[in-house]
Amino acid sequence: MSDDSDDMELLKQRASRQQEKFDQATAVVDLAQTRLDSASAAFEDAERERKRVAAALKLARKRADRLMKEAKRTKKLAKAAAEDRDDAGSELAEDFAARDNRQAKLAKAQAAVAAAQAASAATEPVAAVTKSTPAKSEPPKRSPTRKQPATKTSPVKKAAPARKAPAKRAAQAKSTPAKKTTAQKTTAKRTSAKKA
Repeated sequence: MSDDSDDMELLKQRASRQQEKFDQATAVVDLAQTRLDSASAAFEDAERERKRVAAALKLARKRADRLMKEAKRTKKLAKAAAEDRDDAGSELAEDFAARDNRQAKLAKAQAAVAAAQAASAATEPVAAVTKSTPAKSEPPKRSPTRKQPATKTSPVKKAAPARKAPAKRAAQAKSTPAKKTTAQKTTAKRTSAKKA
C-alpha cells in the first residue's frame, strides 16, 4: 500500500510539472501568437505603405518625365524667344538708324526747299521790278522818236523831216542830236511862216 501511494505521488508530481511546463509553453505560444498578430498587422501596414509609396513613386516618375519633357520644351521655347528678342532688338536698332537717317535727309530736303522758297521769294520782287522797268523804259529806248512825235508834236513835224533834202539830213547828222535839230528847224519854219 505504501508503495502504491508513493508511486501515485510521484505520478502526480510529474503530472504537475508537466502541467507547469505546458502552461509555460502555452504562455510562450500565446506570446508568439500575439507577436505574430502584431507583426502581421505591421506587415500589412507596411505593405500598404509600400504599395502607396510605390504608386506615388510611379506617379512621381511619370510627373518627373512629364516635367522633364516640359522643361525641355520650355527651354527650347525660351531659347527661341531669346533669339527672337535679340533679332527684334537688332531690327529695332536698324529701324531706328534708318529712321534717323531718313529724318536727317528729310530735314536736309526741307531745309533745301525752305532755302529755295526763300531765294525764290527774294528774287521774285527783283524780277518783277526788272521786268516792269524794261517794260516802262524799253519803249522810249527802242522808239523814242516814234512815240514822242506822235503825242507831243503835230503831223507837220513828222512830214517836215521827210520832205527835207539830203543835204539838210547830212547837216543834221553832223550837228547836234536829232531832237534839238528838229526843234530848231520847226522854230525856223514857224519864223519863216510868220514873216511870210
